[in-house]
Amino acid sequence: MTSVAFSIWLPLFVLFYVAVMLYWARVAATEGSGSDGFFSAGHALAPWISALVIAGCGMAGWFVLGGTRQIAEHGFQMPSLLIGGIAIALPGIVFFKRLWFVAERLRVSSQADIFRLYFHSPFLVVVSTIVAILFAVGFAGLQVRALSQLAEALTGGAVPQLLASVVFGFMLFAGAGIGGMRAIGYFGVIQTVLAFTAIAVLAGCVLFYSGGFAALNADLLKLAASPDTAPLFSVSGVIHFTSGLGRGGDPATANTALANLSLALALMGFQASPLALKLVLSTRSPNGIAAGQTWVAAGFFGALVAFAIALIGAAGLVDKGLVLDALFERLQNGSPWFAAWIFIGVLASVQLLAGLALFVAAEGLVRHLYRPYFNSRLSKRASVTLTRIAIAVLAVLAMLMQNLTPVTLSALAALALPFAFQLWTPLLGVAWVGWFTRPAVVTGVGFGIAGVILTEPLGYEILSFFGLELPWGRWPWTIHSALWGMAANMTATLIVSAITNRKALGAEAQEVRKLFLGPLASSTKARGLRATAWSVTLVWFFLAAGPGLVFGNYAFVATDGDTQTWLLGMPSMWAWALAGWVSGLGLIWFLGYRMEMASPVHVVIPPYREPLRLRKDESQSERQRVTILVITGIVGFVLAVLIAFSFGG
Repeated sequence: MTSVAFSIWLPLFVLFYVAVMLYWARVAATEGSGSDGFFSAGHALAPWISALVIAGCGMAGWFVLGGTRQIAEHGFQMPSLLIGGIAIALPGIVFFKRLWFVAERLRVSSQADIFRLYFHSPFLVVVSTIVAILFAVGFAGLQVRALSQLAEALTGGAVPQLLASVVFGFMLFAGAGIGGMRAIGYFGVIQTVLAFTAIAVLAGCVLFYSGGFAALNADLLKLAASPDTAPLFSVSGVIHFTSGLGRGGDPATANTALANLSLALALMGFQASPLALKLVLSTRSPNGIAAGQTWVAAGFFGALVAFAIALIGAAGLVDKGLVLDALFERLQNGSPWFAAWIFIGVLASVQLLAGLALFVAAEGLVRHLYRPYFNSRLSKRASVTLTRIAIAVLAVLAMLMQNLTPVTLSALAALALPFAFQLWTPLLGVAWVGWFTRPAVVTGVGFGIAGVILTEPLGYEILSFFGLELPWGRWPWTIHSALWGMAANMTATLIVSAITNRKALGAEAQEVRKLFLGPLASSTKARGLRATAWSVTLVWFFLAAGPGLVFGNYAFVATDGDTQTWLLGMPSMWAWALAGWVSGLGLIWFLGYRMEMASPVHVVIPPYREPLRLRKDESQSERQRVTILVITGIVGFVLAVLIAFSFGG
């Protein structure tokens, strides 16, 4: 009876949710009828809107679906999850302010455009677009699949997974395709509020079902006292020199300090991705960045991750009847309408990221790849139309993969964050390290992507298909692929920068460097604190996310014979992570305000006037590129079919 009631309440809430979404999409479409309004909201989003939506995209969906499951299954072995608010906010402090002024100077509104003008690199433009596609189809698609499965389970099969994924896909297209960037910003505020309200309510529910915080921790202490489950409450060393998962590595001992550090670095990939920067560059002023990253992302939402997500996961660790799926079933038995409302909150958290990712990926395909290289005469109106078509195609592709190829979908999802993290080197080159040369960052990103692929299942499965067996598996030495990729990336970038001409900058790059040496130069006080900033940051990473995590195994534990007592009434590693969050919040404040990395600044940046040049007729070259692209696609498809047929695949 409850599943029947839920199958009634859920469609009603979904219809209301869709109605509100379509209203704001219509408002956005009315306010911004031109291409600038569609693609960048007329650069007029309020700073508080972008702050909320960036935090919601970065922390809502994945943490409530994946983070709670990680803790429920593996305990507190990966405490870097609980400082996710700090890890995600840190790139915003480092990059957002300076990149906003770069975009203001060059009059662009996307990461790909910045790379195109500063480095004159089609490769970086392609990589930026690929990252957006991985987020849209893989990372967000995997979360939509999990929600579709949950909807099917809670409705007793009345709403099958396929139907749920089709409905969710239509909602994504309607939200992003009709109103564009302005609709994503407006409705994103509602989605963020729904998402984090749902997280807070779920945490309150598990506390109620667990008998309170003290009772929950008493049950956790019993688990910690058992030799079989005691490892769930500690980090298993600094590093284990294994060949990786799938090649002899033991998942039970893969949660080392370096695994935590590299996971934290992977989380730092989100705000280096074209998704987060699209929101920043659509904002009318950068003066809300410091407050948004410090108090909204790292502060309020970071606290929800450190407390609420941890509570939900810990309750599932103690009682498998309180894991997320079972928790929804229990809520459904008590109040179907209440469970449906909470489900809509979780749905909003996933759709917030998925809608933005679809939009940015479609824009990249049309405005940054198709128009410049294959059809330079494409009008702005036609660009909007083609982008809407691309959003629909990507949404359909994601829906098909969710239902037909979930393994491939999971493999693509695993690449999104580590790929995005590889964009740190070109972003550093634009914002801070002016001597990073174009060949250096291109080579570095290429090596970084190779390092990621070769330490993820997709890479070694592809090579294995062609008869090439790698001697390692996933995450060798218990190091996440994001760090393996960055090690190769940074090494190549530094070496190539040292042997190439550091002064060979284009006109646009020279303008950016003048900007940072002039009105945006750091004050004398901030420059005097650089050594302190480096020291504090390195110490925080060492203790909160790196090798210092091993101290958290016993920092808040008192031992009396065979009896252990948690000094703060909670697992020592959880308390250590909370200390890392509090100190990390101080670090974010220090970098953002005292180091002036994100502090408000009131200067007027005149637009860069590109020298007038005669435009060449590229129509013949563009037709040749289209022909080559079509032929390459056909040949590639035929070869893939023949190879699969030959090997019996």
